[in-house]
Amino acid sequence: MYIGGDVGPSTSTYAIWWPHQRKTLYAAGRHWVFYSDGTSMVYKTGTDNLTWSAPTAIGQGSSGNVFSVWFDGQYVHYAREQVGYPTSTLKYRKGLPQSNGNMVWSAAEQTVATGDFAYSDPFVSVDSYGYPWIAYIWSRDSSTYYPCVIKSASKNGLWTTASGFPYQLSTTSTGTWRSATIPLTSGKMLSIYARAGAAIRSRRWTGSAWGTESATTSSIQGGWGFSAADQGNDVHLVFLKYSTYDIIYTKYSYASNSWGTEVSIQSATTSLSAPVLSINKANNDLYCFWAGSPTANHIYYKKRSAGTWDALSTDWIDESAEVLTGNDRLTCFYEVYGGKIGLLYMTKTFNPSIPYDVEYAVL
Repeated sequence: MYIGGDVGPSTSTYAIWWPHQRKTLYAAGRHWVFYSDGTSMVYKTGTDNLTWSAPTAIGQGSSGNVFSVWFDGQYVHYAREQVGYPTSTLKYRKGLPQSNGNMVWSAAEQTVATGDFAYSDPFVSVDSYGYPWIAYIWSRDSSTYYPCVIKSASKNGLWTTASGFPYQLSTTSTGTWRSATIPLTSGKMLSIYARAGAAIRSRRWTGSAWGTESATTSSIQGGWGFSAADQGNDVHLVFLKYSTYDIIYTKYSYASNSWGTEVSIQSATTSLSAPVLSINKANNDLYCFWAGSPTANHIYYKKRSAGTWDALSTDWIDESAEVLTGNDRLTCFYEVYGGKIGLLYMTKTFNPSIPYDVEYAVL
């Protein structure tokens, strides 16, 4: 079932970038969506996902890639890059969503890191003990970029960097890195980091130390083109394959520290058809969404149940009238909340006098 519509306008063509980041959730009887209005990171809420509140501005955020959001089942967490020149700042905040649409913040916005050229494309998550983690791309200058992860030793909304962090995941420098850190059980985590035209890398945190690097068989089209969700100590991953543009599924096994057999969910999509993934923790069904193929300006999904993907895709949303802004402008719930999966996407193409539309759909 498709239920949804316009959330609001944005002057940014990248209002909800990147696909691997999370920007929407369901809590306190409300749908919550976070996006860039072109100037600021803002959020709106609604009870029926058709009527939305006025936007609440959080802070600087001229594009969606500078922030991400995580819902731990009770609290909302966000990380954002306060862009500045010659240095930027990495920020964090924790809040409790209210049934009236307000957010009760645990503390003032925290400074996590500052003083270097960039802390870009942050991905915030929370481990099973409640401690926040942020994966990001660190640059000491305008020519070096490395995937890093940082953890807080506090979980009350204040940020105190834990001993041994930040941790640099790779010594290879490229501006195409994107990263995410996925919570497992008993404080364990899996950091995933990807760069264009190479195998996706991962490194597990055992709760006290980092393990050896593992990698997928296939390469990824762009570092941004993946989405992941946990099942216990294992991790499900979908990504856009380099060159062929197939949407690939694989599963990480913590026990063997390896990625399993790859399965093609959809072959020969487009160079921007980055998939997004959601899991139903009640039965471990997976839902993979993508845009633009087989038909332009349509959004599709497939479901994986009892270990098997649907043979045929579901043609879910037709935006041929307004036109999708881009096939890589998708983000969805990390997991099913209240029997729902929310999906954010964008419509309209560039026109100086007409803003883009941020759209929301519920499955």
